[in-house]
Amino acid sequence: MNKKTKFVLILVLLAVFCLLLFAGCRQEKPDIFEYSEEDLGVMGKLVRWLHQDLIGEGNYGWAVVVFTVFLKVVMLPLTFWQTYASRKSALKMQQMQPVIEGIDKRYGANTQRANEEKQKLYKKQGFSMMSSCLPMIISMVVFIVMFAGLRDYSAYSSITNFRSMYEVYYDVYTEQIAENSDLYNIYMDGIGDVVGYTATYDDHIASGDSEEVAKVYAKIQGITAAMNADGNACAEYEKTALSEVQKYYEANHESWLWIENVWQPDTWATIMQPYSSNSFVGSFEGGGFANTVNLEEKFPSGVDVYNKIRNAVLETGGHGEKGAWNGFMILPFMSIGLSFLSMFISQRMERKNRKGQVVEQNAQQKTTSRMMMIMMPLMMAYFGFIYTGAFAIYMVVNYTLSILTTVIMRYPVEKLVTKRLNKDDKKNKSDKASYMR
Repeated sequence: MNKKTKFVLILVLLAVFCLLLFAGCRQEKPDIFEYSEEDLGVMGKLVRWLHQDLIGEGNYGWAVVVFTVFLKVVMLPLTFWQTYASRKSALKMQQMQPVIEGIDKRYGANTQRANEEKQKLYKKQGFSMMSSCLPMIISMVVFIVMFAGLRDYSAYSSITNFRSMYEVYYDVYTEQIAENSDLYNIYMDGIGDVVGYTATYDDHIASGDSEEVAKVYAKIQGITAAMNADGNACAEYEKTALSEVQKYYEANHESWLWIENVWQPDTWATIMQPYSSNSFVGSFEGGGFANTVNLEEKFPSGVDVYNKIRNAVLETGGHGEKGAWNGFMILPFMSIGLSFLSMFISQRMERKNRKGQVVEQNAQQKTTSRMMMIMMPLMMAYFGFIYTGAFAIYMVVNYTLSILTTVIMRYPVEKLVTKRLNKDDKKNKSDKASYMR
């Protein structure tokens, strides 16, 4: 496979990856008051079951660890198949290299005829350049499905968490008002009365009736005073309600080791995301709640309430003043480092396995290796910084397990592939001679 073909193949795989990624994301924003666990997808429900039923609420970070291990165990046969197919293709190409060189030498500038002969050789040897790509594509599909599940459950949790805090805020606030119904009635009636009295006041001024003006003015002053008193009381009610919200958050928020809130990135993000964030920097602070639901449409006064609740939550503190830091960027950098390490180990093992192969083949591999060594860690860095701490936990655990399985599978795969190729070599022993004549 030449450099151009490999480059195109990588671009196609990345395009498929991106398409599946966007397809797995929720397109329609749910109704904040109607959204429930019934709206979760299959993977979202699986994550919910692991979190709430198997591991227990308050331990979502550990639920993600268990989920990742479970997924890795389920994927072991596919991982083994991918490793086996890749190694088998590499060894077959290595075995056929002298024959391929002979074909190139024999047909010289007639590349079309040379390629035809190579295709005949590949067919006889049962070699396919795409044999190791199918498992990779399947792995990518599984990753997207898994990602969609975590994202789905993350949106569900963000909505239900805010809804719960709003219910605490609303219940405490209205209960206090109900206990002071007289003041509340003055406030509600006074709104309409002041408007009416103001109109009457203007009429009396126009007619020059100073006595009636004084009476109306006194009425306005009295109602305004009652409204101000009620307003001060309402401010106290709100303060008490937000205090209860803080207590609820501290008792129910999901933390994990050094991460204050697993629904926010392990970065400089605040412990509760802002409602909206349109700046580039803001996108790396957990984005905005507006990306999950549209409060302006479903709950017009909800944006103001959300900001009040968020400010109260930030007062509970994180790493820094007013919840300034949700984490320390440990997991995102670990995912980048483990991504490099995973690819380094795989390529180091590949180079060791291909020792003695011609320089031309190594040069072809070098371009692909460099691209993957740069693109994959950058992609993981993006995911680690922009998505939740729970997703960063998944990446770190997944990479750790991938490195372990790569090392453990090396020897059994090598032994199995060698045994298979030796068996095939006995059946096709005459092929090389026929092409070398």
